[in-house]
Amino acid sequence: MTHPSSPPTDRSRLLRAGAVLAGERLRPPVGDARRRTVCGAARLLTGLGVRVAVHAPAEAWPRTRSGPGLLLVANSASPLDPLVLLTVLRGVVVAAPAHQRVAGVPCPSVPATVADVAAALARGTSVVVRPELPTDGGAALGRFSPDLLAAAVGTGAPVCPVAVRCSGGAPGPVSGARSLRAALRWTGGVDVLADVQLLPALSSAGATPQELATTAEYAVAAVLETVTRQGGLAAGARPEPARGGGQRGPSTTR
Repeated sequence: MTHPSSPPTDRSRLLRAGAVLAGERLRPPVGDARRRTVCGAARLLTGLGVRVAVHAPAEAWPRTRSGPGLLLVANSASPLDPLVLLTVLRGVVVAAPAHQRVAGVPCPSVPATVADVAAALARGTSVVVRPELPTDGGAALGRFSPDLLAAAVGTGAPVCPVAVRCSGGAPGPVSGARSLRAALRWTGGVDVLADVQLLPALSSAGATPQELATTAEYAVAAVLETVTRQGGLAAGARPEPARGGGQRGPSTTR
């Protein structure tokens, strides 16, 4: 009895992505650890057949040279989101378990606690949080938890919503892809487009964590649901207007 082998596309992508990881270890890019991680993430995504497009916000985000960093609030679209966000957002860290790896690539991170996120923001470091709560299934956007957004209230950091959409890849709930093989199983041997929409910043002054979470959720939902149904919101769309909602800025594709 013979067992079916993986499709040639899967094998070639596994070999190509494996070669990327091996090359990063044997001959890492010139620069500090962050640069090496970002370059490794970009090359690995390319090896896996993942293209990334980023759309600039309609209003430029605040500069962080003399103040707290930005708290970037993103939805969960795929298990490769941390790598995607590292390649399009300069100098960020991800609020995640310590020593997090995605598809074998180590991600710059801070512990996902209010105290640690606030400390990073106070140092001027921008932090990515993904506060979306799990849903019962399907592609509906989950509610955003306000827990980590308390760090923005405590430091006065601007809150910047980020909408992430992926076309291609395996359907179903978003789960981790710590290993290269798990990431390959998620892509399913098909090309994937990760589309990242940066939305106008929200001021944390005078706001509560719940207000920031709700407003960021509506801003992201406005983008995801209008794209799902051009000319109108998709089923289950939230009718409330989102402060700093959807926009159409210039875009670039890697």
